[in-house]
Amino acid sequence: MRALQIAAVLLVASPGAAQESSAPETSTEGLLPVPDLSGGWSENPKLTGDWGGARQGWADRGFHVDLDWVQAFQDIASGGVREGSGSSTNLDYQLTLDLMRAGLVPGAAVRVRGQSRFGSTVNGDAGLLLPVNSHGAFPLASDPDGDVDVALTELYWLQYLSDDAGLTLGKITTLGTANEFMGGAGKSQFMNFQFLYSPVFAQLAPYSTLAAGGFWALSPTWKVTSTVMNISDASTSSGFDDFGDGGMWMTSLQYDGSLNDLPGGGTLSVSYGFDADFSQVGGLNFSLGSGVQLASESSSWAANWSGWQYLTAEEGAAAVDPTDGAQDLQGIGTFMQVGLGDEDTNPVSWSVAWGLSGRGTLEGRDDDTWGAGVFYNDLQQVGLGLSSLASSTSGLELYYDLSLAGSTSLTLDAQWLRSAFKNVDDALVLGLRLNVSL
Repeated sequence: MRALQIAAVLLVASPGAAQESSAPETSTEGLLPVPDLSGGWSENPKLTGDWGGARQGWADRGFHVDLDWVQAFQDIASGGVREGSGSSTNLDYQLTLDLMRAGLVPGAAVRVRGQSRFGSTVNGDAGLLLPVNSHGAFPLASDPDGDVDVALTELYWLQYLSDDAGLTLGKITTLGTANEFMGGAGKSQFMNFQFLYSPVFAQLAPYSTLAAGGFWALSPTWKVTSTVMNISDASTSSGFDDFGDGGMWMTSLQYDGSLNDLPGGGTLSVSYGFDADFSQVGGLNFSLGSGVQLASESSSWAANWSGWQYLTAEEGAAAVDPTDGAQDLQGIGTFMQVGLGDEDTNPVSWSVAWGLSGRGTLEGRDDDTWGAGVFYNDLQQVGLGLSSLASSTSGLELYYDLSLAGSTSLTLDAQWLRSAFKNVDDALVLGLRLNVSL
């Protein structure tokens, strides 16, 4: 099955991403690779190890159990709506059932994901329309900073129909990005929303919603995915009551390439929202506040290109997975994304982000990573009713991620942000993020 790694993408990322590999040929093999959990705490990808062999045994039979803890602290050192700090806790519970490896259903897998978040963020005080602590903003709730005890954000079935094509059906999340240097969904790599998902899609794509989609590997280097979903967010609900409130269709074309024998790639995505009242439905565009009304239109569109390329890399490198939220190779790379939004409905008419990332730059620190990115958004009023809205917003983010063990890392983060509002000063936001895979 040439699209084996499409399965991994669809089980950990957005419906638009896709990877290529070869498929298992017997039901005793699986869709997903089996992790090695036998190592000591310093190199084991899980802090709690293999649970006396039980966890490794489950994985060998196709049952993957994961629990991640992310603790983030940010302080607005100057500027913004107001100075202050926030500390957020996010827990991520994941169960992946590789039904093919288990010998139950050929070519099938099931993904279940629960999420919790507690504490507070500075997202509402930084002066931007979208989060500066992205992972701390999800799952969504009626109160952007309210606690969410447990939310079932993913529950879907993945089924291959042939060696190169298949379907997904169920509840998904949408923030995954097939970009080697900006695909961490705020959980790893960059913290600012601008460097994990295009802001032109924030008007259309909910975080968690019911969806149906298909994928097809056109060739070893070209893949297409297409997904139809509810436009309303269902982070804390089943999503069935959202039928009839509007939908969104996203199609993505992903390619793998190389420059001077160094890996690279990109994704072109187009989304179309339909049968919706955009004065009431805004997807991820929650930071504007309950008193803001968006332009009343029944349809909207957005398009985005996201690309990445290694500039230097270690010799004899392993395969690269641009969907895993980590830089896989030691070396330096660059990334860029460019988006266009519907001028009749989207607060962001166009956006661009660019940056550099590296791994193992300091001698003796092979697993440390870093990133530097800049972004610019061209804004428009689109009936927002906000005379104080600026014509543009921009920013810079720098991070350095210290690898403390195979399961644990600590990120130092700094952001300078030009506000989206005329009467709000530019902000300097300093942060720390502890990431532990339990």
